[in-house]
Amino acid sequence: MRGAAIQGQGHGLARAPPAAVPLLHPRPRRAVGAVPRHRLRSDFLPLLLPTAAPFRARSPPSSSSSNVNPGTGEGADELLEELLQKHGEVVYSSGGASSAALASEADEDAECLSLAVSLAKVASEVKAADIRVLFVKPIVYWTEFFIILTAFSNAQIEAISSKMRDIGEQKFSRVASGDTKPNSWTLLDFGDVVVHIFLPPQREFYNLEEFYGNATPIELPFETQLQ
Repeated sequence: MRGAAIQGQGHGLARAPPAAVPLLHPRPRRAVGAVPRHRLRSDFLPLLLPTAAPFRARSPPSSSSSNVNPGTGEGADELLEELLQKHGEVVYSSGGASSAALASEADEDAECLSLAVSLAKVASEVKAADIRVLFVKPIVYWTEFFIILTAFSNAQIEAISSKMRDIGEQKFSRVASGDTKPNSWTLLDFGDVVVHIFLPPQREFYNLEEFYGNATPIELPFETQLQ
């Protein structure tokens, strides 16, 4: 695919800036349970690179969000309503489509946002650090949201992954593909939400937030764990 070339050997990695290519519209939506294109880290790395011309994202509001009760998946509707009030102009952007198509896409985007927030909340409950949710739909064609977070042991990665899979299946009927065992960079693919769980050295090395600096950060209405 077109984009920056990534070549690595051992622990060395050379990154070249991505080449601008036209944004793909409409982005085909992957069906739940579809086989992802990135089963291996070497396959996934090229997909991490932006495939569109630079996109200037809106900055998230600086006002703090109201507190909500913790608990796995609880209060997700309230979280979603609050986030949509702040980011709806981004999530619902579809330019030129019919009213029916806009309504359908808005419903799908709202469900994806609810899933992303619920998964991020689960990670916070298991004491993950530096949790980021990025709205990447305008700059990639194969997913809508990234969740990026740091864990500090294989046991913690396993706990986060297990709880995320549970809430994905039980509340959203989404079965995650991807890694089944903890890695230094563990992937969980829920279709329109892709989760990246890093150990600290890999989080710093790959620095996905820099790669996706033009993505829209979603301000989470709960406090993430910082260590």
